Amino acid sequence: MASQSVTEHVEQEALAFALDQAGRSGYVALGGTLVIALMAWPETGPWAAIGWAAASGITLLTRNRLMRRVGAHIDSPRGMRQANEVLNLSSVVLALVLGALPMLFFPTLGLELRLLLTLFFCCWCAAAMPSIGARPRLYLAYLAVVLGSLAVGWLRAPGLHAAYVIAALFMYGLVLHVFSRNFARRIAEGIAIRAENADLVHRLSLANDAKTRFIMAASHDLRQPLHAISYLGGVLSRPLEPQDAREASQALLVSVRALDKLFSAILDLSRIESGAVQPTLSDVRVDLLVARLENDYRPVCMSRGRRWQCQLERATARTDPALLERVLRNLLDNALKHGGDGAVTISVTAGDPIRIVVSDTGPGIALHERDRVFQEFYRSRDSVGAPGLGLGLSIVARLVERLGCRLQIDFTDPPSRTGARIELEVPRGVEQPDGEAPVVEDPDTAPDVGGLRVLAVDDDPSVLQATRALLRQWGCIVAVCSDLKMLDEVLEVFGAPEVALIDYKLEDTRTGLDVADTLRGRYPDIGLVIVTGESDADVLRMLKESDMPLLEKPVSPHELRLTLSLFRTAID
Repeated sequence: MASQSVTEHVEQEALAFALDQAGRSGYVALGGTLVIALMAWPETGPWAAIGWAAASGITLLTRNRLMRRVGAHIDSPRGMRQANEVLNLSSVVLALVLGALPMLFFPTLGLELRLLLTLFFCCWCAAAMPSIGARPRLYLAYLAVVLGSLAVGWLRAPGLHAAYVIAALFMYGLVLHVFSRNFARRIAEGIAIRAENADLVHRLSLANDAKTRFIMAASHDLRQPLHAISYLGGVLSRPLEPQDAREASQALLVSVRALDKLFSAILDLSRIESGAVQPTLSDVRVDLLVARLENDYRPVCMSRGRRWQCQLERATARTDPALLERVLRNLLDNALKHGGDGAVTISVTAGDPIRIVVSDTGPGIALHERDRVFQEFYRSRDSVGAPGLGLGLSIVARLVERLGCRLQIDFTDPPSRTGARIELEVPRGVEQPDGEAPVVEDPDTAPDVGGLRVLAVDDDPSVLQATRALLRQWGCIVAVCSDLKMLDEVLEVFGAPEVALIDYKLEDTRTGLDVADTLRGRYPDIGLVIVTGESDADVLRMLKESDMPLLEKPVSPHELRLTLSLFRTAID
């Protein structure tokens, strides 16, 4: 809940509380006016006492009726204004009517009756605390009128006691005012806490709905590639013709990539939420970054029979290039997936801030869905049946927040309410001298790691089996080990490894760091690489601060091969 909405909610609840308490105390006050009138009757005469009691009673009844009427409409700004006006005006009028008795008749009353009536009016002021004490300014005005009328009455009365009583009334009013300020603060804090609790319950409900949507999506989107992998595993378990084996292997690779993409999205969201993803800011040529994206997305867009438009102005932003690229890729993927059959446009406009716009010509994002499309696992009705879990824009929202950027959504064509236009505002950076665009590694030109002696340590047998098969395919000499207890036995047969790939979390209480320390003590020149699936921010920070390369699961074969090649180069 935004701070402004919380403030408005607190004001509305405090006003409703004041109206309710004033209405409840009004009927009790009628009895108080009767008691005061009966006390004053013998010395003021019947008509004066009856007239004052009647005026006070009519004021109280009218006040209660008006407050009930306006109290039913305080859920609107206009209703709140009217309720405030009624409460303020009626409270001041009531104070004037009540104060008329001491101000007009104290000169004709005896000292004992004046003191007794003063005590009653002081109690009346204290009793007004629950009804208007939560509004300190109004309560102060109410006290000033009632206690001021008592002071005027004492000044007009004969005797030498006025100064002492007026001083006591002043001190009493000051104490009540301080109490009212504390009372108002406590009421506001209680209402704010209740509002925060209600907001928390609402967010928990949304999170529960998100989990439900996730389970429903996972029942199809995650089971599909697993279903295909299960079948293909059965196919590959029997002897096949070379052509059939290639086709089955290609289909298996497609299913594995789909599964990896879905799980990677979930893991990325988890890492962002845990604080493990923190931006590293630098001055980045955004136009060069987008130009590189154009090289990737233009062929894909045109292969689908759609137009691609790219408009770039030279612009340098202060941002994290990797995270910004992730945001733009998710936006472009979303435009290609849900953006209809028309053009996909990306543009960079220089300024402060720099504006990057991604737009499409699809059905657009409806107004009622714009607050929900950035929620986890949410997919609009137009995207039902499309692949994915609905995590792309959720990841975008969190990365944009980390980068300190601003995101706005509109229709590409507002009159027809079609197309999605997403504008990203990025902080401006310091202009850098011209330089070459960064070189992108080609996955097909992977370095040679043949002959490298590699030890793989992991407590998952399937991971060890896959790692051994992949490394042997690259020509590496491989040994595998599941824990620290087997290490001596494996090394006795294998000999000295050149590189060790070590999983951080092992089955027993030991970690990959314990294995790394043991290997380094035995082979000081060994290359050590930590592989982990941890999402805990503190653990990841600790591992990144170590002197060993860190690979975060799932690790692509190309990433693994590049890492191993670093040690091959060092050895050569």
